[in-house]
Amino acid sequence: MRDFGVTKLNKVLWFSDARTYETSGNSITDETYIRRKFGPVPVHIDEVIAELVEDGQVQVWTEPCYDYEVKRYATHEPPETSVFSPDELGFIDWWIRHVAEQHTATSISEKSHDYGWKIAKDGEELPFKAFLAKRIRSPLDGEELDWARKAALEFQSK
Repeated sequence: MRDFGVTKLNKVLWFSDARTYETSGNSITDETYIRRKFGPVPVHIDEVIAELVEDGQVQVWTEPCYDYEVKRYATHEPPETSVFSPDELGFIDWWIRHVAEQHTATSISEKSHDYGWKIAKDGEELPFKAFLAKRIRSPLDGEELDWARKAALEFQSK
């Protein structure tokens, strides 16, 4: 996949984990994600990539792409997949294809900038439950909105 850089890699990881958590209550990788400028990022991604490079399994380079320098990856051998179930592999493969074929780095980044990402500070953990909160919470209206405004005013006056 020619146009698959670090941003798309991080999105595949995030959406594979977050959507799996949404359906099963568990992520695939058990990784912790943090907020970064362009979206959620696995905490240990740099360490994992460095280990793969050191072991000679992955090559990393940067190249210009529009106004940015994009970090790209190439593998020298097929990945070890025995730690994943067939369902997990299918899910990961679906996200790889979806992100690669249906999105630019910018468009998939916009999808990952959900409510949890927007309210987090840079470097702050993004729990998967925050991802779910946006999906189940409807906008305030009517009595509920009036109550929230009144509560906010009372809080401000304290």
